Amino acid sequence: MEDGRRRSVNGAAANFMLLTFVQAITMMMGIIVTKLLSAHFSLQEYGTYAQALLITNTATSLSILGLTDATNFFYNRTKDEKMRRVYIATIFSIQYVAGTACGLAIILFRERIMGYFGNSKLEYYLLIIAFTPLLNNLIAMYQTLFVSIGKAKIIAVKNLIVSVIRLITVLLSCYLFKDIIAVTFVILAMDICQAVYFYFLFQKHKAPIKIRDANAALIKEILVFSVPMSIVILTSSLSRDIDKYVISIFADTETLAIYTNAAKVPPFNILTSALVTVLMPIITKMLNQKQYSGVKSVFKLYLRIEFVLTLIFVGGAIAVSENLMRLLFDEKYLVGLPVFVVYLVIDIVQFANVTTLLSGAGKTKTLMWVSVTAMACNACFNVLGYKLWGLIGPAAVTLILTVFMAAALLHFGAKEVKARVIDLFDFKEIAVVGLEIAVVGPIAYWLSRCLGSMKVHYAVNLAICYGGYVVVLGALNYRRIFACYKELNQYK
Repeated sequence: MEDGRRRSVNGAAANFMLLTFVQAITMMMGIIVTKLLSAHFSLQEYGTYAQALLITNTATSLSILGLTDATNFFYNRTKDEKMRRVYIATIFSIQYVAGTACGLAIILFRERIMGYFGNSKLEYYLLIIAFTPLLNNLIAMYQTLFVSIGKAKIIAVKNLIVSVIRLITVLLSCYLFKDIIAVTFVILAMDICQAVYFYFLFQKHKAPIKIRDANAALIKEILVFSVPMSIVILTSSLSRDIDKYVISIFADTETLAIYTNAAKVPPFNILTSALVTVLMPIITKMLNQKQYSGVKSVFKLYLRIEFVLTLIFVGGAIAVSENLMRLLFDEKYLVGLPVFVVYLVIDIVQFANVTTLLSGAGKTKTLMWVSVTAMACNACFNVLGYKLWGLIGPAAVTLILTVFMAAALLHFGAKEVKARVIDLFDFKEIAVVGLEIAVVGPIAYWLSRCLGSMKVHYAVNLAICYGGYVVVLGALNYRRIFACYKELNQYK
């Protein structure tokens, strides 16, 4: 009885629920932040801010070198604490060098970057965010370590605190400083504080990560694993953002602002993020012990939870997309509604676009080739898509390629656990949930249009229609969801 009670508190499902809850709160604060910035600042100001974020995302993906996955892989591969300390010190040392080099490159090449975007106001942002990629990568690597030592709750609480501070900063920027660049200053300060905090906290729970513990002889082994993974991360990031780079070439800063927000759908993938965070160390250990049937069961459960929940939430969001976009951003961004809807569909597909199995199995070269192929196709077809269909073209291309990439990852992932793709899905359950959404979704859409014609405020309209939709679908599927929770909680 005592063991069962402990498992319910400390099992994978408990950690998943905690992370999901905190990420949901964080998501809400992020939505408020985006709303404040979108509504309070002009398209030109917000577009410049979006350009800075775009560069930060790409630089972060470029400089991480797959070291987050390497941290998980090498830490969980052995139980020898001394070897763990040496591997982790070496991995962090590599990141210090790569992140610093990336930051210096942003500063040195800022004139060319500004020339690409045709925006001279970008210079101040570049000087501020130059070393943000290094800090982002260190924070991500520390978070991986804390999950591996069973301290996922620390990450959850930290993320919540950071979100609160960020919201306060944006409020001050909007109503006191009246300058969006203040947000980038505080984000940099918070990243520095997080990195320092994690360093001392990990020292408290385990041992300090010291550069002098690094072993140069391990660099080749680490990079052989991580470099293919870094190409996966970089190409995935570019595939996700290349449409924005294409928009930047052919359109102005204001159009990029519209497209950036339209492509920024509510992060329903917090479910994916929380599940992957909890299950990644479990899957890695099982794969190293060749427990293929166990990995198959865990991955099948992951896909089941993700598909059901993502499909339910996103299906309703599509039905009420116009009012949802008004709530998230501002009336001036509604011109990007078709792009917003396409990205909602992309969010549904991405539940299966995971690298968990292949990364945990060390098959980074397979991931690399899939990602490189996807990026090359994105680079070619996004330009063509924009030329043919305008603003919605790159989004449509991204959707098509996301479907193909998800199918490829599922195919190779299933092979790693000696299974077929069709064995990973319950098609009867998919049909039932799909039918429920096909019935309730149009009703929510019709009700939303009726309330709109009656001049009901869009926020009230959204609360009634989307809230009612979620309640109905939740009532129809609560037993299914609870069964998944109980099964998930078996894993620790």
